[in-house]
Amino acid sequence: MRAVLRVVGVHVLLAGLALGAVAVWGTGADPARADLAVTVPDTDPRLPVNPELVALVRPPGLVVMDTTKEKNGAWLTAVLPEKEARYFTDAGVASVKALVSRDGEFSQGVWQFPVRDGADPVAALRAADDFYAAGGWAEAPGPRDVLVRSHAPTPELPLAAYRAHYVRGPYLIRVEAYGPDAERVHREFEALVDRQLDRWPPT
Repeated sequence: MRAVLRVVGVHVLLAGLALGAVAVWGTGADPARADLAVTVPDTDPRLPVNPELVALVRPPGLVVMDTTKEKNGAWLTAVLPEKEARYFTDAGVASVKALVSRDGEFSQGVWQFPVRDGADPVAALRAADDFYAAGGWAEAPGPRDVLVRSHAPTPELPLAAYRAHYVRGPYLIRVEAYGPDAERVHREFEALVDRQLDRWPPT
């Protein structure tokens, strides 16, 4: 539990140094989710219920946060700073499934944000990139159809960080890495992006 809270705390700092609180997340059927429907293709018509696809690879290291077991995903306010959660909600994001791992002070993760029916995943992609641009994250080179931002260490946040966003179907996908060793962060980030795109490329 302490590791999970620590991951969330770091994300509060990384989200453009936005101020926000972490709320308790709900699970199961909830009337509040009625307008957050996300339609996914029926990958196996033999199944009576089509589970939502999890388009994420498992990051190396000890997984300290895993919201992929939640049927509807986690509430954004459970794992994102309040400011970022509100921004993503306004952009059409319904919930989040994520896998975040740690190795000492180094962390990396993959995130899947379903975009609700009627909203535009490409608009959500632009919103995510704009959010980090406004927070001072620099544009960085990346693969085709993938938007990448980087954050250099500062006295307030002595961590190097990379975040990539792209669209796959109704999902906004994020790949990230952060830690005090800038060379390792860059190396591990590129390796995780390559694995994620090889398995789940943009569509």
